[in-house]
Amino acid sequence: MPPELQQRVQEEVELTKRRSGWPVERTLTALGVSPTTYYRWQRAAAWRVAEGLSGPPPQPVQPYEALPEEKAAVIEYALKHPEIRHRELAWRMVDENVAYVSSSTVYRILREAKLVCPWSRRTKRRREDGEKPGRPNQIWATDLKYVWVGQRQCFLVSFLDEYSRYIVHHELLWGMDGDSVSVAAQAALETLPKDAEGRLLVKPEIRSDNGSCYISREFGGLLDEHGLTHRRIRPHCPEENGVMERANRTLGEALEVEELPDYLQAVKVIARTVRWYNERRLHSALGFLRPVDYYRGNPEELYTQRRQKLVAARHRRREKNLRLRQLTLPLTSEEAVA
Repeated sequence: MPPELQQRVQEEVELTKRRSGWPVERTLTALGVSPTTYYRWQRAAAWRVAEGLSGPPPQPVQPYEALPEEKAAVIEYALKHPEIRHRELAWRMVDENVAYVSSSTVYRILREAKLVCPWSRRTKRRREDGEKPGRPNQIWATDLKYVWVGQRQCFLVSFLDEYSRYIVHHELLWGMDGDSVSVAAQAALETLPKDAEGRLLVKPEIRSDNGSCYISREFGGLLDEHGLTHRRIRPHCPEENGVMERANRTLGEALEVEELPDYLQAVKVIARTVRWYNERRLHSALGFLRPVDYYRGNPEELYTQRRQKLVAARHRRREKNLRLRQLTLPLTSEEAVA
């Protein structure tokens, strides 16, 4: 509590005691201040008087407070990327060697600079552990999304790996019939590894809704040919295919600012947007890594590199804030980072 409020609390206690005769503990309870804290303030004030000190007590040095240059770097980076939230900002700055601070520190810096606004937390449905894949190419989700190209409505079909959120394949179709979607599904399966005889070495489970193209004879025949399992969600329950629905929402928001005057231009723009989604955008469900890092890379190695950067920056911050004349040994990479 600031020294001004401490003085105000002490004045209120003395005033209440003289007027109504309340004991100190009763007044402190009404003010929401514990007696231990109150008497600690009194001892500190008496000691300062005895030592002949005046003015408010000095604030203790926070050894791990973000350095001024780090705060300036955070604010500058945030102003250049106003569309990115603070958590993604934190990990982007770590990956791009801009500043090594935690997401909570980034939020405090931006709040002090009045660059964030309060928000209300929304409730989310948590998927059961049995519904979550444990490796790439275990479950593929697929869905169709309406896309306006010029004055005509087209259909964007995507096949997404649920473990990594990586869009394995996408196509812009004129129609949503079984033949068109089956051709797109075959192209998606071509990306999987095969043996010498052309058979799939991994067989993902396909998850979709009950659209006419997914319950068609052509689509079912393709899956049977490759020996794949098809799991259709319950009618009117799109949350069961929520990973694909959320990816479509992200793609839709990115396409809202694009011009799609004709089919060829739409294909180029959608391909660029999908590359951004797979290879550039940091995904919150993946610990703010990219889908390609989970699908084709080693996420644990990337997490280790981030931890090492944060630990080294924390150690350097402590030395500067405490103004140590003799530098200490660097901290180990195994130390937990808040």
